[in-house]
Amino acid sequence: MLGQYVARAGGASAPAATDAAEHRLDRRLDVQRLYHRWDEDLLGPATTDAVQRGRVPVLSVLPRRADGSVVRWTTIARGGADERIRSHARQVRQMGPTVYLTLHHEPDIASSSYGTAADYVAAWRHYVRVFRDEGVTNVRWTWLPSAGVLTRPNSDPTAEGYYPGDDVVDRIGSAIYNWFGCREGSTTQWRDLERVASGLRRFAANHGKPVVLAEWGSVEDPDRPERRAQWLRDAFAHFATWPELEVVAYFDTEGTCDWRLGEGAAAEAYRELAARPLVRPRPLAWLEVSATQGAGTLAVTLSGERSSGARSATGRGVASWSLDLGDGTTRSGTGRPPTALRHTYRAGTFTATLRVTDEDGRTATDRRTVRVAAAPAVTGVAERNVTTTAADLHAWVDTNGAAGRVRFQWFADGARVGSSTLQAAAKDGPQEIRTVRPRGLVPGTAYTWTVTATTGAGSVTREDAWVTPGRPDVRAVPPAAVGTTSADLKLRVHPNGVATSAWVEWGTSSTDRRTPTLALGAAGYERGEEQRVSGLQRRTTYRFRVVAQNAHGRTVGPVQTFTTR
Repeated sequence: MLGQYVARAGGASAPAATDAAEHRLDRRLDVQRLYHRWDEDLLGPATTDAVQRGRVPVLSVLPRRADGSVVRWTTIARGGADERIRSHARQVRQMGPTVYLTLHHEPDIASSSYGTAADYVAAWRHYVRVFRDEGVTNVRWTWLPSAGVLTRPNSDPTAEGYYPGDDVVDRIGSAIYNWFGCREGSTTQWRDLERVASGLRRFAANHGKPVVLAEWGSVEDPDRPERRAQWLRDAFAHFATWPELEVVAYFDTEGTCDWRLGEGAAAEAYRELAARPLVRPRPLAWLEVSATQGAGTLAVTLSGERSSGARSATGRGVASWSLDLGDGTTRSGTGRPPTALRHTYRAGTFTATLRVTDEDGRTATDRRTVRVAAAPAVTGVAERNVTTTAADLHAWVDTNGAAGRVRFQWFADGARVGSSTLQAAAKDGPQEIRTVRPRGLVPGTAYTWTVTATTGAGSVTREDAWVTPGRPDVRAVPPAAVGTTSADLKLRVHPNGVATSAWVEWGTSSTDRRTPTLALGAAGYERGEEQRVSGLQRRTTYRFRVVAQNAHGRTVGPVQTFTTR
């Protein structure tokens, strides 16, 4: 089975980088090389994508935490890390029918801080035991020492010193490189893969185990640009003579040296070699979707035409196919899958699954997830840092996974005063969007404002209001009731958001008398109160006015009159 380690480049995600590598090769990868530290989520984006797309994970777990601290082999062997191992086991169980799994590849060249060879063997055996106790059955335990220890029978300890035992190892592999002096201390000889891998082949044969080339590659010869392409051709020729060889995963990245295939003669040679039946031992489903994200409704074109049967070229060897579009719609047929099947998705998350069957009755599956965002929602609003002349407006917007824009507008007396448009990220869940643009406002003024969130799925608007602090407003209204010796006078006062007090001043020829003071609080709306004046003369005209006061000043209402009966 053919695979690669694909490095992320140009900010691309791991899934996108791997998809691009497959398009360059014009074939799907059988396996995908993956690496994780001890405390990382083994079901990260790269692994999840590999499993969903039908690639077999070739996974190494390094007992080193993300903060750089080492998990010693003795800690693992004595059960001190069993909780984490059980977590690994639960995650690996979800990785499909087959996972090639390694605990600490190349342990023979690891730092002495991890422990001794005997410690490593004990750690491996305990790690496997915990997986088996957890009922995990999809692992092919793949032991990966360095190529050097396999070719040096007199090393101390030898490869056998690091070997955990035939009962806990299913596959034996290594990293096979033609260094050609690319790093300090490496051989300056140009060495073919057959020579470098001879120790691995011999060791695996002695133990009766299939072989995995978990990493392999060659650097360029600057003086002979065609030499690397020939090295690759020789390597594939050697693969054909090695029946125990099960997996080859090219290390397509710039690590200790530059192993990248690039775009020259070596890349073209590798592409031609990857098309050979030798490295196409199983059918490969290939589902391509014109778009995997949208909003509202999403029209897509799906193609499975590049799927292939075992030992067949891309686009050939498929006897029948079925396509579950994930929304209750299915399609099926015989021969090559469709080139351009059009389908429209509504809001939601859907997994389209292509299943192909080749002429030998073997099957393969590829899955693609399509996410169509629902209309956005404004889940909350608030005004903050309100002053006499400014305010900050906040909105919590859920774009349901689609990018969009948020437009604020604010009004006074029905006329628009200002606006501000901001971008919203493509994410699920509420995100806070705020504008500090409302400035130069009028003190003591009531403002309304709207926030409109827009994505490809539609728009939604929410309204709210605030009042800039200022001296209170007084509105004149007639008395509530007038009798022969008393009157109930109405007060209509807007505090404008500041603690306010109010009273009535009254009299016959002047307003020299006053009612007790009322505390109206710091309301952002008009308050309505009543106060009674008594001891009045019959058939007498009285003058009155409402007075309100807060920290920003005093407002005296207009003089009004009433006449007792």
